[in-house]
Amino acid sequence: MHHNEILARLHQSHPDFVTRRARQITYVHGDVFGEAGSPIADVLFPSSGMISLVVDLSDGDRIEAGMVGRRGMIGGSALFGAATHLCTSFAQLPGSGWTIKAADLVELADDAPDVRDLMFRNEQYTLSQAQQTAACNARHRIPQRLATWILRAQFDSGDDELLLTQEYLAQMLGVQRASVSMFAGTLQDKGLIFYRRGRVRVLDREGLEREACECHATLRSRHKRLFEIEECQSA
Repeated sequence: MHHNEILARLHQSHPDFVTRRARQITYVHGDVFGEAGSPIADVLFPSSGMISLVVDLSDGDRIEAGMVGRRGMIGGSALFGAATHLCTSFAQLPGSGWTIKAADLVELADDAPDVRDLMFRNEQYTLSQAQQTAACNARHRIPQRLATWILRAQFDSGDDELLLTQEYLAQMLGVQRASVSMFAGTLQDKGLIFYRRGRVRVLDREGLEREACECHATLRSRHKRLFEIEECQSA
């Protein structure tokens, strides 16, 4: 029924609740799920595509602080007393997912410690992403960060091909569009990716991992420790 790992776990332990309360949705690039300061009304569990968590700057720019795909969720902080979103979230890659009213999940968690524990681990991973992204942006070179971003996006979305324009990729990385064009071209010349007309496909994962910084591997390791899962498929 569900391709989101957290919702699948929730369905295993509370099938009646998920069957009655979960509502399927689809989204396209640019759809907003919560703006900074807006109330947390629903919790989103992406099944495909990828959601970017971004910090909005006064000049209109957005800098990415995290990604959420089929392994995560948005709005889980409501279970720990948060009333509003801390940052803006929008669809970076089109896809589908499931939503549950935040109030319904809070009610369930009040009587089910396992639910609160699962959501807490997700919030830990989200915070870990923000911390790692801050360190990555401060210390690692743009080519490394670009390779890492592509690997992370594929890991979170599970998609073999990513629909990404240079403009949005540059905005997420906080760099000039020309930099993305140049370094993406370099990765393509090395045979690591195919990049054309806003489409990115990884051709040589091991080679791309050698070009990337440590951050992708670090976050994968943290995710595995937090959720104690065996990652059966390469993402």
